[in-house]
Amino acid sequence: MKGASSTLICKILSFLLLPVLCSSCSEEEGEKGFDIRGVWELQQMLTPTGHTYAYPEQGSTWMRIYTDTCCYICQIASAPNGTMVTPAGVCEYTFIEKGQNEVLYLQGNDVHPLTIINDSTMVIQDTGCKYTWALCRDFDQQRCNDIEHIVRFDAENPDLSSHRYVFSKAERQLQRANDWLSFMLLSFIVAFILFINFVYHLYQNKKRVEQELRRIEQERKSIPEPVRQAMDSVEAEFHKSEFYLSLRRRIANGERLKKDDWDAVDAHFKSVYPRFTGSLMSLHNMSQVEYQVCLLLKLNVTPSEIASVLCKDASSISTTRSRLYQKVFGKKGSSKDWDEFIHSL
Repeated sequence: MKGASSTLICKILSFLLLPVLCSSCSEEEGEKGFDIRGVWELQQMLTPTGHTYAYPEQGSTWMRIYTDTCCYICQIASAPNGTMVTPAGVCEYTFIEKGQNEVLYLQGNDVHPLTIINDSTMVIQDTGCKYTWALCRDFDQQRCNDIEHIVRFDAENPDLSSHRYVFSKAERQLQRANDWLSFMLLSFIVAFILFINFVYHLYQNKKRVEQELRRIEQERKSIPEPVRQAMDSVEAEFHKSEFYLSLRRRIANGERLKKDDWDAVDAHFKSVYPRFTGSLMSLHNMSQVEYQVCLLLKLNVTPSEIASVLCKDASSISTTRSRLYQKVFGKKGSSKDWDEFIHSL
């Protein structure tokens, strides 16, 4: 019974508090604030006598650009080939939202009643007249900066005669075209520099590989005969070892090698051919598959057996070998050319 009573009380409280909660949410949403910053155009003026004047009037209206602290005022009119701007002054303003649609708006030293109609419409009262301003999004930031500059310049030079400035459509289009051409030229220069850098690195790498090939060849030719015989003897003993014979049987049966198997092969391989891996990697930064192909070739494994062990097509193994030859020697060669090079290391 107590549980039922508690449930009933909770439902009643929820019913009573729901409007309050909704009201609080609405107030929070409404307190996001009205942003006066931006470009505003005069839409109409209502006089104390009740006369209404709609704008633009004869192609002319007033415009205000609000920044964080300043208001730039000017008159804009349609010109045959653009927009004419007549500066009217710049002043500081203070905009304070007091809540519940109450706004304190100070322009210079004057206080003006301001009414927010919606996010893009406001009404400012001045000397008895009500001016309706609408947010305008036709002016980009660059044009706003230009207008702010000429309005401030005009205000800072009161001794000069009033000026009118025309923003030409043709000039704007030409400026956009120039900006686009500048961007394309800069992109071309950057791309050209990157290309030259790429070619330079290719050239440097080619020279390095050529020097490394000469070093390997010279090192191979300078091996003393007793050392060469000792190396051949170590290689012959390895080919007779139980590890090598077991490996060859597994490969002949098409068995795929696991990671532990590859680690063991690599360890035995480096003990028999200690310079092979270092020399090979100095010529080309090989992938794991490319290195495994070269390792098996050195162990006298046939290309068809290599394809079976690595689960690749025979054509793929052939392509890998010919591609490696081209990368290292910088010229086209057959897969057999690469095999001969591997056996010479």
